Amino acid sequence: MTDAQGTTQTTRQSTKRQMLAEAREIALGGDWAQALEINTDFLERFPRDAEALNRKGRALLELGRLQEAWDAYSEALNADPANMIARRNLQRLEMLANVETPPPASEELVPSPRAGVFVEEVGKTWVDELTHAVEDAILATVSPGEQLTFEVQGARVLVASRDGIHLGELEQRIAQRLVALIASGNRYEMYALGMSGHSLRIILREVFQDPSNAGKLGLPRQNRHTIELMRERELLSQREEADFSFGDEEEELLDDDSDEDTDDSNHEGSAEIDEDAASYVDSAAKDNSHDDAM
Repeated sequence: MTDAQGTTQTTRQSTKRQMLAEAREIALGGDWAQALEINTDFLERFPRDAEALNRKGRALLELGRLQEAWDAYSEALNADPANMIARRNLQRLEMLANVETPPPASEELVPSPRAGVFVEEVGKTWVDELTHAVEDAILATVSPGEQLTFEVQGARVLVASRDGIHLGELEQRIAQRLVALIASGNRYEMYALGMSGHSLRIILREVFQDPSNAGKLGLPRQNRHTIELMRERELLSQREEADFSFGDEEEELLDDDSDEDTDDSNHEGSAEIDEDAASYVDSAAKDNSHDDAM
């Protein structure tokens, strides 16, 4: 009898793990309709799971169902009042309510960035805030983890969303450095990390070093104090659930962008990278405070 009960419990646990693994795979592939379906099924079996509610909120947000996303994130925050993923996304949804034309639902599958994208490496990455950033309502349309586009114009580097919407530009000193590195043959990618104050935090990553630059330090060494100030500014902007209002409604609900997947492991020498952004990649690039996420 005892053995039978133990076997049943093990089977249930294994089934839950399988569902989490499937949810992660689907989210990484960017199939938000399927992500919504599997996380809804998961919540039927395991109600009030804050991470599953975050994943559901993220899927609804990507599908353009903002009110339902707000409801899912609010429920996640209710289940776990300390959940910064839900809080951040509720704040983002509130900003989206002020956009004249809400972001369209994702019609194409946009796979998530590869593992390690958000981990800092001296000389190969640079974390910063955009200068001359557009208004908050537009910045809020950018999902943490989204790959951004950028364009060199003389000594300036202009940054846009994946849909080509202008967001701001790189600070002049790093822009000039980047322009010179690109001219020498290096290649770079840029990803959104999340809003910070009235700007957007980004991470710039070297993806190819020209042989002529072998042994040379590309991007400058990051000032740790500056990164911490950016993070502090973001945390100071967070509010209590009761402070939120969505559109014209007097509800305390909000949305999340989370296909927050799993165990975050060690980012050696890495900044305190945005958990939403980290949720785009597999466990090697995740925040260890979310072991049971996706």
